[in-house]
Amino acid sequence: MFKKGSNLRLILIVSLFFGLSTGVYEFVLPYYLKYIHVSYVNMGWIYAISAVVVLVARIYMGGLSDILGRKKLYGWALGICGATTMMIPYGTTYVLQTILKTIRDTAGLTRETIHPIVIYEAQKTGFLNLIGKLRGMEFLLQALGTILTWWVFSTMGGQNNYNSYLGNFALGGGILIIGCIWWLMSFKEDWKPEKQAVVPLRELINLDMHPNLVLIAMSGMIFAIGLQMSHSFYMNLFFTERFGSTTDFTIWVNVVHRLTLALPLFFVGHFNLKNLKWWYIFGVAFQGLTIAISPFINSPVLSASVYLSHDLIGAGIWSPIQATLIQKFSSDEKRGLDVGKVLAWGSIGAIFGPLIAGRLAAESSKLPFFISGILIIVAVTPLFFLKLSRDEGAKAAA
Repeated sequence: MFKKGSNLRLILIVSLFFGLSTGVYEFVLPYYLKYIHVSYVNMGWIYAISAVVVLVARIYMGGLSDILGRKKLYGWALGICGATTMMIPYGTTYVLQTILKTIRDTAGLTRETIHPIVIYEAQKTGFLNLIGKLRGMEFLLQALGTILTWWVFSTMGGQNNYNSYLGNFALGGGILIIGCIWWLMSFKEDWKPEKQAVVPLRELINLDMHPNLVLIAMSGMIFAIGLQMSHSFYMNLFFTERFGSTTDFTIWVNVVHRLTLALPLFFVGHFNLKNLKWWYIFGVAFQGLTIAISPFINSPVLSASVYLSHDLIGAGIWSPIQATLIQKFSSDEKRGLDVGKVLAWGSIGAIFGPLIAGRLAAESSKLPFFISGILIIVAVTPLFFLKLSRDEGAKAAA
C-alpha cells in the first residue's frame, strides 16, 4: 500500500504507535483518577481545564506548523505525549493530574491537528479512502492497547494495585518515545515554511476562512459538548455506575468500541459516497440517537450493543467525510492555520462537556449519556447550510 521509505509508510507506523498508546492512556486514566480519590466533579474540571488550553494551542500550533514545518511539531508532540503519560502515576493530587493532562492533551491534539495535513500533503488523490484506512488502523491498535491494559491489570494486581497503573502508563508512554525518535530520524520534510516568524494573536478569534469551514466548526462546537459528556472520563465509569459491571466488562466494551470505528473506516472509501453533505448529517444524527437511547436499556450487554453502534454506522461514516471537507476547503497557503482553527473552534465544546457530565453523573448515571446524545443530534443543524454540490462532493471523495 505504501512504498518503503515514503512519508506515508512512516505516518502509518507512527499512527499505530500512537493508537496503541492512546488505547492504554484513555482507558486507564479515569480509573487511576478514581484510585487516587478524585471526585466526578473534579474529574470534570481536569478534563475541562485541559480543553481550555487545547483550544488556544490547536489554532496556534496549526499556524506554527505553517512556519516551522510539520516535522518538528509532530515529532515534539509525540515525545511530550510519551513523557507526560509516563509521569501520570507520580501525580497523586488533583492539581498535578490537571497539569499533566493539560500538557499531554495539548501535545496529543497538536499531533491530531497536523496528522491529516501531512497525509493530505503526501497524497491528495483518494484522500477520503486514505484517511479512513489510516485512522482505521490506528483505532485497531487502540483496541489492542486496551487489551494490553487488561493483561497488565491481571498480572500486576488489578485496578486497586498501584503497580498496575505504573506498568500501564510506562507502556503507553514508552511506545510514543520510540515513535518520536523514529519520526524525527525518518520524516522527509517537503513543506516550505512561510517567511513570517510568528502566528498573529488575532488569528485566535479570526473566522476568515471558507464559509463551509465555519459551519463545520460551529457544528463541531455543539457536537463536542455532547461527545465529551459520554466519551471523556465518564464513558468507562458509566457501565460500572449504571450496572455494577466489572473492569473486565468495560475493557471489552472499549475494545469493541475501537473495532466498531475501525471497521467502517477501512471500507468507507469504497462506498462510492456521492452526496457527502447528507451522509455527514446522517452519520452525526445516528450517533446521537444511539447514545441517547443506550442508558435506558436495562441489560448491560444490550445497552452496550446499542451504544457501540454509534461508531459502526455513525462516526465511521461522518469522521472521514469531515476530514476530507476540512482539507478541501482549507487554503494551500495557510492549511495548518485553517485546520487548526476549525478543530479548535469545534473543541470549545470539550471545555463544557466534562463539567456538565460531572454534575449530571452526581444526580443520575443515565443523564450524561442521554443529554450527550440529544446535543449530538442538535449538532447537525449547521450542516444543513453547507454549500456542497453533488459533483463537488464526488470530487472531494475521489
